Amino acid sequence: MTGRSDASLATILLTSHLVKRSAAPLSTGQFWDLIASVENPGRLLGMDSAAVGALTGLAGAESDRIAALLEGGVALALELEKLDQSGIRVLTKFDEEYPARLSKRLGVSAPALLHVAGPAELLTIDGVGVVGSRSVGREAMEVAEEVARLAVKSRLPVVSGAARGIDQTAMSAALEAGGQVVGLPADAMAKLLKDPSIRRSILDGSLCLASPYAPTAGFSVGTAMSRNKLIYALSRVTLVVTSDDGTGGTWAGATEALQKKIAPVAVWIGPGAGPGNAKLVRRGAREVASVEEVLDAGEDPVEDPKEQLRLQF
Repeated sequence: MTGRSDASLATILLTSHLVKRSAAPLSTGQFWDLIASVENPGRLLGMDSAAVGALTGLAGAESDRIAALLEGGVALALELEKLDQSGIRVLTKFDEEYPARLSKRLGVSAPALLHVAGPAELLTIDGVGVVGSRSVGREAMEVAEEVARLAVKSRLPVVSGAARGIDQTAMSAALEAGGQVVGLPADAMAKLLKDPSIRRSILDGSLCLASPYAPTAGFSVGTAMSRNKLIYALSRVTLVVTSDDGTGGTWAGATEALQKKIAPVAVWIGPGAGPGNAKLVRRGAREVASVEEVLDAGEDPVEDPKEQLRLQF
């Protein structure tokens, strides 16, 4: 794991699930609690349990756990090398390429690390999120396609979850139009990278896949629900094309974004709208009846010099 800062290295050691270890990696909440006490986790490298406890205020099993995690560098280094050879990098909160907007918009809910395949610079540009149910009709699919083409015309990446249905429809439309896409899969990234079309899009710089989960971790409802907030946090506005009424991942992601004010949420109310769309509007989402209204429902890009990169088509 050469070439990393001590803070980045310590973050991987403390939170990564890439290899099985005797001590359980820290959860997101536990990691940010630790950062609140030490600021730079690199300070913990080389410490035994007693020293960790003295610096962090943690005692007994928890200081033992952190010390044990920080000793697991050899196995993780080998796994990181394998990932790098497969085209996957690991970015931590302390790496320059980690998108600042995640910390700005999610706070202590931001993932400590991301596994990234493709141009990481796409993560630093506020995109246009497009989400919706998996099983939808042709009218909803057409809305997703039109919004994706509008994003491309506006030189903005499309951000979505890479699931079948609305997600994949919007992503495919953007790529076919010569645009760029950020995909945040809830399923195993390693499996997606076996798809020749996905690999081509990554190699030509038009697609970036990112996930806080280990590349071999399969789909679960929990990972899908947790992943949803990343779509909103990486977008200046996210359009909900279809949503079930009070249930499902699209509903959960949109209501979380509205409740926590992560970023603007727009909801389609035209042909193809789902049964939950009107209720999302009543919860504070902005209704849109034409795709041209979507960008107007968004906010200005995050103000950060590194975040002002322009897409090059």
